[in-house]
Amino acid sequence: MNPAHPAVLLVEDDASIARFVTLALEGMPLTLVSCASAEQAQSLLQSQPFALLITDLMLPGASGVELIEWLRSSPQAGCSAVVFSAGVRADVALRLEQLQVWGVLRKPVSVAQLVDCVESVLAAQPAGSPASGQAAGAGVPADMQADMPADVPSDMPADGGPAAVSSYFGGDAALFHSYRASCLAQLPDDVALGENLLAARNAAALRRLAHNLKSVLRLLGHEQASGLAQTLEQACLASDWAGATDAWRQLGAALLGMLDGAGQRPRRG
Repeated sequence: MNPAHPAVLLVEDDASIARFVTLALEGMPLTLVSCASAEQAQSLLQSQPFALLITDLMLPGASGVELIEWLRSSPQAGCSAVVFSAGVRADVALRLEQLQVWGVLRKPVSVAQLVDCVESVLAAQPAGSPASGQAAGAGVPADMQADMPADVPSDMPADGGPAAVSSYFGGDAALFHSYRASCLAQLPDDVALGENLLAARNAAALRRLAHNLKSVLRLLGHEQASGLAQTLEQACLASDWAGATDAWRQLGAALLGMLDGAGQRPRRG
């Protein structure tokens, strides 16, 4: 760790999204530390100073909002905070504003949006100063103060890698392919986990898996599969087990199709 560089803490339980952030911020003058839960983040925040916290809202255990509430009453209350989310309800957006969150990065975020946000936060925050969260360009964006619509936003690329490279990776094909490779390596575990959660009828955990896959698949340019993940997430939220089962069967088949296309389908034991 370079003591001359500001430390940034990423709290993200999805390994694929964490990998995307790591790749996107690679080469920036900062030290990135990652963990997968609010509880782990609290331990890290108690052990060393951080200039910026980037956290997902939906986490196993305590939520991202609860983590920021804890942060604001901790010795590191001046640490700036940015939230990752695929959608924020109006009441949550208000609470984030009260907690002086710098802003919300809407999943799936592009490399340019992520880098611009991190650069702006760090440039506006002198060492040791409180994260007011209301400097120029800060605050929760107006279009994030309501639930995300069920349909795919019109500005999302159609299915296909080239569109994703342009929309989310700033035209950097090498970065896209590096990220895609890490996601494909993770997909067999995701498929196995989904099958186990379906068999156990664990709607909460299956919803969290669907929530994570929704953003990852959009980053990869697989809009139809991302839509299936969103359908699964909504079915789990509504306790519609028949709908969740159908959505997972379609999504699981799509994921296996991606692995087949890459020659990486897991072999049956």
